Amino acid sequence: MSEEAVTLELLGARLLGLTADVRDLQQRFTGLEARFDGLEARFAAMEGRLTGLETRFAAMERRYAVQEERMSRMLALIVRIAERQGLGE
Repeated sequence: MSEEAVTLELLGARLLGLTADVRDLQQRFTGLEARFDGLEARFAAMEGRLTGLETRFAAMERRYAVQEERMSRMLALIVRIAERQGLGE
């Protein structure tokens, strides 16, 4: 009878130890989950910033295209003026 009681006591102690280990693991996973949530928020913010940069670069590209078109027209005008004045000969 005493062997049975000791076995049950050992089993109970082991079960309490395992329960504590599982609780510890749950707390660690909760901490990791919070950290990953923080990383996800940071990556989302970085994605937003990169989208803003992309928009700015697209606007700059459009402005340069307009500038290029204006320069082309101005050069064509200068060539026509030069041709009229006989400088192209």
